[in-house]
Amino acid sequence: MFAPRIRLRAFSSVAAGAAGIGLILTLGASGGATASDPARTPVAPQATARTPALRMPPARRPRATASCSGATASGTGAFDSTSEFSTNKSATAAFGGSNLAASGYSGTFEGSGNTICDYNSVIVGGNGDTIDSGSGNTPAGAAYSMIGAGTSNNVSNYESFIGAGDTNSVSSFDSFVGAGLGNSVSSFDSFVGAGLGNSVPGTVSFIGSGHNNAVSGHLSFVGAGFGNQVSGAGSFVGAGGDVTSALPNNQISGSDSFVGAGDQNNIAANQAFIGSGQANQILTGGQFATIGGGNGNVASGSYGAIGGGSGNVASGAYGAIGGGAVNGASGAYATIPGGYHNVAAGVTSFAAGYIAEALTTGSFAWSDESSRTVLVRTTVPNEFVARATGGVNFYSNAALTSGVRLAPGAGSWSSLSDRAMKTSVVPLDDAAVLAKVAALPVSEWSYTSERGVRHVGPMAQDFYAAFGIGEDDRHITSIDEDGVALAAIKALHGENAALRAGMHSQHTELVALRGELRRLEAEVASTRSR
Repeated sequence: MFAPRIRLRAFSSVAAGAAGIGLILTLGASGGATASDPARTPVAPQATARTPALRMPPARRPRATASCSGATASGTGAFDSTSEFSTNKSATAAFGGSNLAASGYSGTFEGSGNTICDYNSVIVGGNGDTIDSGSGNTPAGAAYSMIGAGTSNNVSNYESFIGAGDTNSVSSFDSFVGAGLGNSVSSFDSFVGAGLGNSVPGTVSFIGSGHNNAVSGHLSFVGAGFGNQVSGAGSFVGAGGDVTSALPNNQISGSDSFVGAGDQNNIAANQAFIGSGQANQILTGGQFATIGGGNGNVASGSYGAIGGGSGNVASGAYGAIGGGAVNGASGAYATIPGGYHNVAAGVTSFAAGYIAEALTTGSFAWSDESSRTVLVRTTVPNEFVARATGGVNFYSNAALTSGVRLAPGAGSWSSLSDRAMKTSVVPLDDAAVLAKVAALPVSEWSYTSERGVRHVGPMAQDFYAAFGIGEDDRHITSIDEDGVALAAIKALHGENAALRAGMHSQHTELVALRGELRRLEAEVASTRSR
């Protein structure tokens, strides 16, 4: 006689760090065979004292077929005890439809068509998820792994995790996909948080989220964004990428390099940096180069720097461009602070403003915006060339009240001589100044730094000794020299005026004498005629 024995008890299973609680319905018989009910009895291992036969709730989902080596489940679920790593080790297919747990200490708890072929692993729910290394349930398989939920996710290496999503895969050990669609991790100790179509073939690497990001360099990072690619080791893309662009977005192929954000930025050099912006590039030779931001800037010289702007190129080593547009620093250590279309081609040269060209070593070029055709350009080394059609002012005090000025169109400097800006004014003894000038040695000479150029003037030591004016006895300012000359001219003018007055008096006296002489001559002639 068939005498059924029904026993209902609670069970709990802990696998790969996740706990599941459910019910086990055990069917048995006393003194007879167990009833056969294909519609309600899953494929199960032989019952033992430690592994009771399982009975699942009726399946309500379409049947799926899941299989591992030596086990197949169709209908409500199954577990396999034929493997070394599953025999009598509580492999569990608890709820759902057509789930298969074919290895020891593993379990599926909900969903349909989920498969675990490796031990100490768990699938919590979902549809068509697999934990299967394909290695026949050996310790080198996908043990100690977990899939939380989702559809068609796959873990094929050990100690790895997929939280949820669709068609995500982890094929290396100690790796993680949190959620999303079509994300993949194929190297160990790597991570994809979420997103769509992200891939990490690089070891110990990270993608936080986003769309179609890829990290193939080890120890590298993409935080988020669209279409970012890191193939260099130890490199970083924070975020960015233009979802409307058909072009590649941020890319790093150099090692230990950084792109903070933006789109279509590219680093091919090692230890280089792009903060943000669009279509900026650091080429292979630009090791340790920096681009802060902007659009279409290029750094190809080592240690070069571009702060921002558009279309700037720093190709010289240690060259620097602050910003602006279409500037080029091709000389080593050359500098362009900003402006438009400036060129610093000489070593340690400097160009700024509007279409200024510092083409020679150690030169300086500054141009205003008065002409596009007549260019400000250096022609010899260590030359300073500037154009300022509105005039030039140099001040020597904080209040901007003292200095020199080159007026628009002028050819010489003018010095400040405003009465309101002067103090301690005293008159001069012009005759004394003239006497000192008369005694002052004046020579013809050349500067030691000049080649054959001749000058005329006093020595500063003699000038200071004679007049005691000026900053020191090594320099003569033009305003002091001019003042001394004017005082001497005044004295000469006074002497000349006195001489002219004396000559006028003498002339008057001479005229009178001539008149008297003519009168006397007339009397003599009259006397003789009588």
